[in-house]
Order: sequence, then structure tokens, then C-alpha cells
Amino acid sequence: MLLYFAIALVGALFLIASVVLGEVLDLSGGDADGFDGDVHPLSGKTIAVALTAFGATGMITTQYGWSPLMSALTSAVAALFLGAAAWWIISSLYRATASTDVHMASLVGRRGQITIGIPAGDVGEVLVTTADSTRHLIARSRNGAEIPVGAAVRVVETIGSAVLVEPIEPAAAPADATTEGRSSTWTS
Repeated sequence: MLLYFAIALVGALFLIASVVLGEVLDLSGGDADGFDGDVHPLSGKTIAVALTAFGATGMITTQYGWSPLMSALTSAVAALFLGAAAWWIISSLYRATASTDVHMASLVGRRGQITIGIPAGDVGEVLVTTADSTRHLIARSRNGAEIPVGAAVRVVETIGSAVLVEPIEPAAAPADATTEGRSSTWTS
């Protein structure tokens, strides 16, 4: 029973650590995405739930006098079942919150405006507007040069939740027919 208690304790501590530290403990190769943009089944939270379930089930079955083989098999089945259930719940929650999130890769090529100046070699903030959202993102200059507040920039690369930007010339306002008509009468 002591072995099962130790496994359950390690699983519970791992679960607490994965909740506090977030994606640091995930074993998905540093990528938060798993299958089709979903949470990976080897996320720290899923593994922690499975370990805790294995240890707790083992303690319960040992307490009732089950044979060591039957306790281990039952614990393994409980760990698989509860780990899969945790993965399903976490995936459902992730999909519900990610449905309104902008995928960072879709920001490459978008124009933005610097809201907090980027000092040389440091970070600032850029405001990027897409069709369905507006986001303030941590930004770094692509070449390490200073970019002042209000400068027009283009996102050239994403790094996690931050972006690399380069300054661009603001686009000239398009002239409509009435403005063109007036300017030709004034110059005549």
C-alpha cells in the first residue's frame, strides 16, 4: 500500500505543479498543440491525473485485500480511464476558449501600430487588428533597431505569444472621386 500511496502523492504533486507552472511540464515536445490543434494526450495534467488515479485505486484495492496482480490491473485500467476522461475534459475546455482566440501564425504579414515604443534590442507592444479581433502583443524589432510609439509596422514572425516586427511606411490614404475632382479644379 505504501507504493501506491507514493504514486498517488507524486501524481497529486505533479498535478499541482502542472496547474501552477502551466505548459512547462508538458511532454508534447514544447508544442501545446497535439492532434488537430487540440491538447496533447501527454500533457502534464493528464499524466498527473492518471498517476493519481493509479495510486488511489491501488490503495483502495489493497485495503480490501485484493491480490497484488488484480490490484495492479485494476489500477492500470482506472488510470487509463481517468486519464482519458481528463484529456477529454481538458480538450473540451481548450476548444471552448480557443474558439475565439487568434492563431498567432495568422498574424504574419499583418500591419500594426506600436503602442509602447520598442527600444533598441528590447521589447515593446504592438496593436494588431484582424477581421474579428484586436490584440496587444509583445513585440521586438526584427533587426534590433528602435521603433517609436505610433510607428506603422508589419508582423514578420511569431515567437510564442510575441511577434517580430519591421517598420513600414504608412499607406497613403486612397483618394476618392470627389477629392480628385476638386484637386483638378483647383490646379486649373
